[in-house]
Amino acid sequence: MMLNTNKLLLFKKTRWRLASWYIGGISLVLGILGFGVYEAIIHAHRITVEKELKTISETLHDNFEIILEKPEQLSDDVVKFLPSLCRLAHPCPPINNISHYRFGTIEQGQYYLQIFTLSNNLIALSRNYPEGLSLKKQSKEQIILKDNQGIRYLQKSHLLHTNTGKPWGYLQVSRSLEDFDDYLRMVALILLLGLPLAIILIGISSWILTGLAMKPVSQSYAQIQQFTGDAAHELRTPLAAILATIESTLMMPNLTEEEARNTLEIVRRQNQRLSTLVADLLMLSRLDWQLSTVPTMALKQEKICLNDLISDLVEEVAYLAVSSEVTLTSEIRVDYSLEIIGNIEQIYRLLFNLVVNGIQYTPTGGQVKIILAQHNKSAVIEVQDTGIGIDDKEVPHIFERFYRIDKGRSRERGCSGLGLSIAKGIVLAHNGTIQVKSNVGEGSLFTVQLPILG
Repeated sequence: MMLNTNKLLLFKKTRWRLASWYIGGISLVLGILGFGVYEAIIHAHRITVEKELKTISETLHDNFEIILEKPEQLSDDVVKFLPSLCRLAHPCPPINNISHYRFGTIEQGQYYLQIFTLSNNLIALSRNYPEGLSLKKQSKEQIILKDNQGIRYLQKSHLLHTNTGKPWGYLQVSRSLEDFDDYLRMVALILLLGLPLAIILIGISSWILTGLAMKPVSQSYAQIQQFTGDAAHELRTPLAAILATIESTLMMPNLTEEEARNTLEIVRRQNQRLSTLVADLLMLSRLDWQLSTVPTMALKQEKICLNDLISDLVEEVAYLAVSSEVTLTSEIRVDYSLEIIGNIEQIYRLLFNLVVNGIQYTPTGGQVKIILAQHNKSAVIEVQDTGIGIDDKEVPHIFERFYRIDKGRSRERGCSGLGLSIAKGIVLAHNGTIQVKSNVGEGSLFTVQLPILG
């Protein structure tokens, strides 16, 4: 229980760490990107406003210079040209319909004009000139000012000349940046609200994704734990039997030759069981290594004639079938040599495990048959028995390591519970497939398909 708790804490801590790094990295990228977008918007709008102001001010400048005659004196033509322009020494003329005026944009309150003499004295300004905005002649050609309400204005100055080319005075054109600042505030608000929301969504996504990424790791860890526990249990059983046998023998005051032989036989049997288990574990370890790191073509490969291999297997396993009072037969359904490319030792072990598994789970008087056929470009090997069969609930688990259907029967026969796991590993290492069909009380059919040569 403590081990499982520690495992959960370990994976939860690792998951939090991965999610935090992911959130931090993405948040940093989004922050930099958002700042860059904001600066790009500011730059683009500033350039647009400056170009717009420059165009308006230069147009006014050019039109003024056509009608200016005497330096520092505003003629009536200027007032007619811009009716909303108020001369300080005269009352502002009434405006009945500003939509007919030539510069409607100026009259609508977005642009404001100031006219100064050469001595920097203000002599005229726009009718709707903002309250609190500086009335002084600015020394800089372009400057940003604020009025009493905090509204910013971009102001541009031009030197005016008379129509004869003499210096006349100065024209200052101011453009309200209120709409520009409102837009930037809206963009900033969107970014300030959008970025945290995006980070929250990223956080949820990263937690889900790290969970999905950690799931196979957690499953592998659990499988390793289960495998280690099962292996330790399987190794402990014969070791405990050996120790108990030796201790009971040592407690005997007088040991006869028959008793000594019995003791040695028990030790030999348990030692054989240990050797088989260790060999199976090493085989599984090699198969795992093959499947995860080594391409199939890099293994020791050779041509394998399945016809001959099955015939040899039946002869060599016949003694086990006879001792179990089970009939073992083979059926070759092709009239030619069926060859594959693979590791002959592993293919032999595959067939051996399936046949021995069938014999062990087939009661006295039953039959085990191994069939060789071809389907399309695959060699089909079937191992059919009339044994006890497998329940539908057990079928998905029979290829798991140390899994036994009948634990008592398996231990009695010295089975490690690794035979079918090894068989599946060999099949996968040779790019094949293995399937099983079974009915309780009727028997099982294991079908292996391996790609044939050519």
